[in-house]
Amino acid sequence: MEIPADAETCPYCGYEIPRQKSSLKTAAILFALLLIWPLLKVLDWLLS
Repeated sequence: MEIPADAETCPYCGYEIPRQKSSLKTAAILFALLLIWPLLKVLDWLLS
């Protein structure tokens, strides 16, 4: 079943679709960058 991407509730069963907070997405990206940064330093050291 397809529902519109901007729907707040399911048109079939009435389930309220939870929305992800933008601050959570920002924190996840920040932590991913913090984990990748040391790997880039190691790769730079290995390749030089």
